[in-house]
Amino acid sequence: MTRTVRLATLPLNGGKRRELETVVRCFTHVKRDLVKELRPASMWSRLDYKRGFRDLAKAQGWYPKDMNVHLADQAAFDAVDMCVRHIDSCIARANIKGRIWRKFSDEDECHYAYACLARYGRMGEILLGKVPELDTIGLDPDRKTAVARYLHRTLRKAMAGTWPSVEMIRSMVLDETLYTNVIVGQPGGKKRQYIRVVSTTKGKRIALPLAGISRILGNIRIVLDERSNRSANRAFIHVSYDINTLGDATGPDKAIDWGVTEVCTDNHGVKHGTGYGTTLTAMTEQRTKTGKSRGKLHALARAKPGSKREKRIKRNNLGTKKLQRRTKKDRATLRTISGAAVKGVVYGSGNRTRARGKVARSPEQRPRRLAVEDLSRLSGKSYSKKMSRLHSTWMRAENEERITVHTHVGGSEVETVNAVYTSQTCPDPACGYVSRDNRRGDRFHCRNPYWDCNWQGDADHVAAINVLARIDDPDISRFTPTHEVEKILLGRFQRRLESRGRNTEATAHGRTSSKPRRTKDVGAGIASDSQSPVHMDGTGETQRLKSENKRST
Repeated sequence: MTRTVRLATLPLNGGKRRELETVVRCFTHVKRDLVKELRPASMWSRLDYKRGFRDLAKAQGWYPKDMNVHLADQAAFDAVDMCVRHIDSCIARANIKGRIWRKFSDEDECHYAYACLARYGRMGEILLGKVPELDTIGLDPDRKTAVARYLHRTLRKAMAGTWPSVEMIRSMVLDETLYTNVIVGQPGGKKRQYIRVVSTTKGKRIALPLAGISRILGNIRIVLDERSNRSANRAFIHVSYDINTLGDATGPDKAIDWGVTEVCTDNHGVKHGTGYGTTLTAMTEQRTKTGKSRGKLHALARAKPGSKREKRIKRNNLGTKKLQRRTKKDRATLRTISGAAVKGVVYGSGNRTRARGKVARSPEQRPRRLAVEDLSRLSGKSYSKKMSRLHSTWMRAENEERITVHTHVGGSEVETVNAVYTSQTCPDPACGYVSRDNRRGDRFHCRNPYWDCNWQGDADHVAAINVLARIDDPDISRFTPTHEVEKILLGRFQRRLESRGRNTEATAHGRTSSKPRRTKDVGAGIASDSQSPVHMDGTGETQRLKSENKRST
């Protein structure tokens, strides 16, 4: 695993800026043409081998004659990477792998489908109407054809006729032959680091002064600053480093349940990042207030188009600099809280920084496996505008990325599990009663009407316990549909009910064929003779958002 660091240059003068823009423009034009050449499905086999596509581009004369050949090679490699990322993102958004798992029950058919998705050349053959030949998988031709036809339909819908395009003239990639790293001594014993990059003139390079001194090696990316103010007339250098690990973790397994009021809650009931919800709420409320004010100003400006008032409002009241600074500051605060919470989960509390003499815990204290819920199922709007804003501002991708990085450093394995009904299922292995009535807001109280369970606790803690139990669940996988999970959970509870010698039948709504025992609703203080009809829907986090909305209403 690698980590990308952004290094800033000092403000560049006009000559260096123009020379750098000229090189970036040449790189972008070549990359744009090569991306177009890779669009036909017959060319997708070149995506599996970058060097083969580079050799083809040279043989076909797709490189400009007056351009540095090594720089054009990097443009070809970057074009391949761009197309590969686009195809992978389309496959991930359409959840094609999950659909394959649900579509084909035969193991060989699933293996053949996944093998076709492992190579871009095979996907190109499928889009052309062909059937890839894989001799290592024992399938007859008819079954291979059926799988290939299904993949053909699915891939066409996932791609939807889209293809990446290079529109912005902003960045370029350089290998070690196209730049040199120089550190020069300055008066007073100070040092300054320069990056001398290739230019359009043969034998001449552009010296870019860096704002500090850093270790630079391997391939780098030069990115121009797009801000228009004069002080921001600089460039950024993106350098990738390999991330060192602390060794394999051997501690007990752990699970977390992501939240909005806090970053996460583990299976021990410890809440990490408790200030996350306060910051997130303040950020969304301020954004809503600012949006309403700006909307009124826009309406006033549109009332008299072309007038002095419109020009004055747009010049003095409808700028975006202050808004961008505030958003950047709030997001930085959320990232800080999230990072500290994730480090506390992986390394243990009190082990955040090494500068204070605090180091990560021993391998026996770091979890060998960390179970997290699958957040890809959370989509769409909530039941209120307030919860929708919180949900949209909630940085799920940031949290998932931090978990991936820190578990790699700590030597832990990440297990993504299906989190459907985890906050509505009783965590007691002898009970397992599933009902929406089990949860009221942030509290969980088992409402089992058949025997005395009375399990009570925090709803997020319950969800984390159930997430941990699903690591080794043979029946519920990450891609199991919601209705299948419902059947599995109800079937397990029915078998426990039968093992107790009760002639009753549990259903999704809590109804039974015989009258259950009289229970008392402790949370509401209301006694009832039967369980109220309940419909189970949504994941644990979705139910949490719904509960928050109900409480606010």
